[in-house]
Amino acid sequence: MKRLILALVLIFLFSPQASAALKLNEPAPLFSLHDMTGKEFFLGDVVGAGSKKKGNGVIVSFFASWCPPCRQELPIMNSLVDEFRSKGITVVLINAKEDLDTVKELLKELQVDQPIVLRDADGKTGKKYELRFLPTTFFIGADGNLKDVIYGEIKNANAVQAGAEKLLK
Repeated sequence: MKRLILALVLIFLFSPQASAALKLNEPAPLFSLHDMTGKEFFLGDVVGAGSKKKGNGVIVSFFASWCPPCRQELPIMNSLVDEFRSKGITVVLINAKEDLDTVKELLKELQVDQPIVLRDADGKTGKKYELRFLPTTFFIGADGNLKDVIYGEIKNANAVQAGAEKLLK
């Protein structure tokens, strides 16, 4: 049994997915998704060499309505939007594969109305970010590079603020 477990671990470690993992200080995958009103959001417009909007970066957090930790985290993210906006940081929430009505209902229930909310209806952006579980939060610098990642629930504002500080350096 121990040999089987060891073999599975080694297969995972040397698989293409493991070696292709997103790495800090390397470019974050670009994406474009629609917000709740149908307007298209392009990550490349706010970070990276070709960005039209000059700022200090983007916090991208993936969530779903069925995810209890996501439901706990969304109000925290909502409460920080004004603080981050004043520092030139954009907060973007990306829903993973749910219909528009479900997302709208969740946001209304939790009173989340500040961040940019996008829908990854087909899951392609989640695949680009190698999303394994929810919630997952990515901190992308103005240069377009990944500065930090938080896997799992953000339990308080301090964790998000610590990640945001890495965008200001």
